[in-house]
Amino acid sequence: MLAPPTRAVLAARAAAAGRLLEPASGLRVRAWLSAGYLLADRVGRTVHAADLDTLWRAAAERGARPAGWRPLGATPAADSVDLSGDWDLAAAGVWCAAVARAEPDAELEVTLPDPAGDRALRVTIAAGTVRAAPLDTADPPAYARIAGPGAGEAARHARAHHRL
Repeated sequence: MLAPPTRAVLAARAAAAGRLLEPASGLRVRAWLSAGYLLADRVGRTVHAADLDTLWRAAAERGARPAGWRPLGATPAADSVDLSGDWDLAAAGVWCAAVARAEPDAELEVTLPDPAGDRALRVTIAAGTVRAAPLDTADPPAYARIAGPGAGEAARHARAHHRL
């Protein structure tokens, strides 16, 4: 979504997805060459997922959700998540995909600094899909801004369970 799917990017996203899955799900995620991800259960059955959307759909079919996720349902608001120190763009992409799959009716907008340049990224989560677009800016934010219905809950989840 936010970077080309090289083997290193896929491995980073697979690790982030594994950290984000509920531990009780018994599911493990690993990168599969440069062709996507393998989602494995406790008995070794695997599912190949070519992209993050397919990965989270397969996890949901097995009853798994992002750890600590509570359904969104509030009036539109905005909240910020501090990104001081290092943060991981691959992890942010995985988190956005997980939110889109866990909450298909969500309408959130996430603005993130791009660690590779002087710009920001605007990520829109709506109708179960994730779209990202670069925003040129002389001073990228040092925080993630989340806006939309349930933004406070989404920010709480990002702070507690997934370091953006």
